[in-house]
Amino acid sequence: MSTDHDAAIDAAKQQIPSAAQAFAAWPAALPTGRFAVYGDVDLYQSGGFEDPRLVLYTGVSRLPSATVGWCLFGASRNVQPGKDRDTLPSGARETLSDTTVVRALQFLAVDHPETDEAAIEALAVPGVTSSLATLASAVHQNHEGRAVPLNCEVGTYVYAYHRGPVRVGTATADVVLIGSPIWIAKTETKEDQNQ
Repeated sequence: MSTDHDAAIDAAKQQIPSAAQAFAAWPAALPTGRFAVYGDVDLYQSGGFEDPRLVLYTGVSRLPSATVGWCLFGASRNVQPGKDRDTLPSGARETLSDTTVVRALQFLAVDHPETDEAAIEALAVPGVTSSLATLASAVHQNHEGRAVPLNCEVGTYVYAYHRGPVRVGTATADVVLIGSPIWIAKTETKEDQNQ
């Protein structure tokens, strides 16, 4: 990662709360509307969508107050920690047969301010957040046992959330955040630093 990129992330973190801060009062209170958070996430990345702009990031963060699942749809120009070209599992494809769900995630992938309101409206349609949480769960489950998640620091805009419990692979999430990444940065391990 370049120094400029690191500086841009550090500047963004000064403007938005960590996931632990945002969920400190869980379950009594949650941020409302579109909000931004950052946090460490054990993250998988998936392609395989008909729309080539779509990349799905799924993951889990274990916070002191809650277990958070992440369902993030990013434009392909976003920073990516290695692209997974696997096709989507059948459970995910079933979810994508719902045109309302597809419309919502396409708005998320455009990554343009004009689509924010449209994305929020599309996600407010009954059943859409539940379907996207199911999609994230199916995709995440498909990765587990076949790949090791990449530990990343993720900054994201959250457009909606789905209250759990929701199975995200082997974890049970109290809430699943649905949004679009601002940045994804690989977290260096001691092994990385020693190489």
